[in-house]
Amino acid sequence: MTKLKTFAILAASAWVIFSCNKDEQVVSPTISNEALTTVQLKLVNIADASDAPTAQWEQLLDNNGNPLPVDVSKANLTLKANATYTASLVLLDKTQTPVFNVSDEIKERSNYHLFFYQPLPTSSALVIPNNYPADPNDIYPEPIPTPIPAGNDLNLTVTITDHDSNPEQYPVGLESKFVTGATGSGWLRIVLRHQPNVKNGTFAPGSTDLDVGFNVSIQ
Repeated sequence: MTKLKTFAILAASAWVIFSCNKDEQVVSPTISNEALTTVQLKLVNIADASDAPTAQWEQLLDNNGNPLPVDVSKANLTLKANATYTASLVLLDKTQTPVFNVSDEIKERSNYHLFFYQPLPTSSALVIPNNYPADPNDIYPEPIPTPIPAGNDLNLTVTITDHDSNPEQYPVGLESKFVTGATGSGWLRIVLRHQPNVKNGTFAPGSTDLDVGFNVSIQ
């Protein structure tokens, strides 16, 4: 048997709890629950290492364990035009002491997980489906507005650079390359799909573990 880690969304808000069920092998579980409270984007310009923008989406808990409002005060990514960046995605559980790096767990279970990056606005087909307004509950995560205002495409291309150990070596998405074009502004949506035994490189299989957004400015 292989070791299976199941991530389950247990909250109706944007806050996500990861429930670990390590029944791939008969082992004593080391983590019973992981609350994904913080998502960090860390970029480095390949032509200028001093250009290293970061952005953070966060939702902490109060003293009773209830989710606080989403904090998008740091969910702002400022990039140079016509530049290429290496990018890392870091997921943290700040309910644990010391802070637990959930990215390491996802990396261990990379055969079951796939991140999707959606620059917005876009005139191209959506990488991450959205059925608004047909489904009024299908809204974008903060700080992305629903519906997306009309405007020029965000000149940002994201290419995933890390891969899993499946025979097909599907992408994972903890590591990627960001390439910018002309100046402009918009948003970046990031969704993590949980796809145990059904991962095929597309969005459709499985369920959503994480759905967050960032403001993007290309200058």
